[in-house]
Parts: sequence; C-alpha cells; structure tokens
Amino acid sequence: MNLKRNNEKMEENSMKRETAGNEKGSVILTYTVAECGEFHNLGEYHEGIETIDEAERLYRQIPPARRLGIPSIGINLHTAGTDSINDTQMDVLTGSEIDIGIIRLMPGAYENRQVMEAVEAIIERFPDKEVVDY
Repeated sequence: MNLKRNNEKMEENSMKRETAGNEKGSVILTYTVAECGEFHNLGEYHEGIETIDEAERLYRQIPPARRLGIPSIGINLHTAGTDSINDTQMDVLTGSEIDIGIIRLMPGAYENRQVMEAVEAIIERFPDKEVVDY
C-alpha cells in the first residue's frame, strides 16, 4: 500500500512540475529527502520539495531512533517537457558529509547555476557537516 501511495505522489509531483508554467526544455530544480540515502525506498522518502527550508525541515524531522540508514538531502533536476524517468538526482548531504565532488560527475550539474546555489544553501544550513571534494 505504501508503494502505491509513493507512486501516486511521484506522479502528482511530476504533474505539478509540468504545469508550473515552465517552458519546455527549462531545467527545474527540486530537493529530495531520504531516511536512507543508500536505498531511498527504505523508510521515508520525499521528492519534489521546492525549497531548502522545506527540505531542511523534513530532514530534521526524521527521528534519530529510526535512522537505521544514513539520511540524505539530494537535488533533482527535471527538464520540462520530458518524462521524470530522465531526471538527474544526486544526494549531496549524506550523513555527516556534504559531497560537492559528486556534482562534477553528473552531466549538466556542475555548470548549472541553480545547482551551485542549492549546494551553497545546503552548506549554509548545515555548518556542522564536513564538506568533501575529491
């Protein structure tokens, strides 16, 4: 039942992005929050989060007792007019680290101003996390 609800929510978020008045081909950045960064389907998973404020709130609401996995905040890039299966998603904050090196490995991410601003916002919100770059 939980899987069906998650699929419906994913479809709803995809529809919202498509009808948000974005021109076809424009890139839309949203955040993701996962209770388990390694396996997003284990525990809570939120996607289509429009602001860093909301992502931070959801991340901090994950109860420590349920943190059997390593919680994460990610960035999702969706190109308007395309199917969400083609989105690029990367977890940036994972556990005690903010991994900025991963961004260089993702096509179209490193040169995207929105991505760099989102990463800066994550770094500002979580000063206790170690920023790693390889």
